Amino acid sequence: MTFSDPLSVSFFALLRSGLYERPLLQKEWPVVAALDEASWSSLLELARQQTVVGLIYRAVTHLPADFSLPGDTVLNLMAFAGGIERENRYKAELVDKMMDEFTSLGLHPVLMKGATVAAFYAYPELRNSGDIDLYFPPEDFRKACNLPGCERTSDRSVHLRRDGEDIDLHDRYFDLHCAAEKLPAIGTPEATVLMLSAHILKHAIGTGIGIRQLCDIAMAWQACKEKATPTQWQDLFRRTGTLRWNRLLFSFLEDYLDLTDSPLADQRVSSAPLLDIVLEGGNFGHFAAGRKEALQSDTRRRKRHTFGRFLHRIPFSLHYAPRETFATILTLTCGNLRRK
Repeated sequence: MTFSDPLSVSFFALLRSGLYERPLLQKEWPVVAALDEASWSSLLELARQQTVVGLIYRAVTHLPADFSLPGDTVLNLMAFAGGIERENRYKAELVDKMMDEFTSLGLHPVLMKGATVAAFYAYPELRNSGDIDLYFPPEDFRKACNLPGCERTSDRSVHLRRDGEDIDLHDRYFDLHCAAEKLPAIGTPEATVLMLSAHILKHAIGTGIGIRQLCDIAMAWQACKEKATPTQWQDLFRRTGTLRWNRLLFSFLEDYLDLTDSPLADQRVSSAPLLDIVLEGGNFGHFAAGRKEALQSDTRRRKRHTFGRFLHRIPFSLHYAPRETFATILTLTCGNLRRK
């Protein structure tokens, strides 16, 4: 799929409409209005794979009142949106429960990634949620790892399954391999943006990344951009070794999500390499060729598939983040050896 076909153009137009709670632009409307029932069905499937159905639902509320969507499109959207809201309520209750449990043990977890970013959206309850991610300071992390059911993963995190949901415990707030003194303080706006950027990078050089995480950082940027000057943002990216990567990331956000006031607006590059990754595999690459079969197979085949995805990304990874590429592969290799 390319960005020039009507389905992709309509998808991104509706995505921006839902993301910023605005009607379609005049130039976007004719393409969306021309979609037939089969095209809407394909668009909703694309939104499902990219886990942004809630945003498409919000976009539909901004369509002209006299415009009727074909077939069962509205009913399908409402069913999807209702499911997202129910899942978010359930996970919010589980997060509260887990935070109380950890606090009672004298631990101090910090909720991170998607669960915290939802607050930047106009309708947080319609953001598709994923795993629950918690950061622990080093000493707390060692204690948390002793909880029943904890299982170490190859990327240094610890996996915990509670009440049917996946919870990942982390001893690193940033998916970056650089000196601690170069990183911003956790809880600051700079930390939020850098954490999201590094998380997207980690998956972009691995199995893949979908548009939901790009929407997350776009919304976070709108909330955090004035907390530092463009020069300070550039200095942050430069000292953490992510400047080249963030040039690509922010170029994508400008091109496809109408990001404004980019700190790297004068350093734009082609965003096509990141668009290819987003469209190729969807949410964390789960819809890439062979990924579904690998996830449903034995551990060895899953690892082979993951390693194959890393190899497939090598030209991209070495160009935009060579240090992180080598460090990530080394971390995963050592983690797999430890688990053996």
